[in-house]
Amino acid sequence: NTGIIGTMGTGKTQFTKSLVTQLVQNRGQNVGGESIGILIFDYKADYIKDDFVAATGARLFDLHRLPFNPFALYGNKPMLLVHTANLFRSTIGNAYNLGNRQQNKIRTLVLDAYARAGIQPSDSSTWDRLAPTLQDVWELFQDQDTVEQDSLYAVLDDLVTFQLFEPEAGKTRSLYDLLDGVNVINLSGYDPHIPNLVCAITLDIFYAQIH
Repeated sequence: NTGIIGTMGTGKTQFTKSLVTQLVQNRGQNVGGESIGILIFDYKADYIKDDFVAATGARLFDLHRLPFNPFALYGNKPMLLVHTANLFRSTIGNAYNLGNRQQNKIRTLVLDAYARAGIQPSDSSTWDRLAPTLQDVWELFQDQDTVEQDSLYAVLDDLVTFQLFEPEAGKTRSLYDLLDGVNVINLSGYDPHIPNLVCAITLDIFYAQIH
């Protein structure tokens, strides 16, 4: 029983905070007695305030080294890592309006990063190895003979320079397992494209891990 709430400060904040608080306080009546898991994308810093945190026991995350990896592999779908690379390509392609050539380049970089980590598309016995991180993809990008400072450079530079996701694979964990109780990702104070991209990537991760 895990939920995701996106809030934009549209006047429903107090209702949502009250609803979440009641869900937490009555979690003993949850189906099967399971704990409740909620992830809140907080664009306006409404859910990091002391009263809400005290009432819900919320765990707060800033946009720095979020402890999950966009390239971690979950499931047994054939060619799983290719699907993961394609999903990442599509997400950042849409967020930054990347062209086909740039989108294909990022997919190639992600697949190369898997290969460098010893993870092969057709060999599922390798899928439990530590997956590469965005830092690994960035290093491959920088190793190219010619590095164009284009839109793809901009998106990777933002993701890595701000260290939005944990760069060390061994320090990451499953997003689904992380969602025990109320978790708030504070998206306030950034240029809008960064929170929107992080939100999209995180939703992709969550979707992949529940299927």
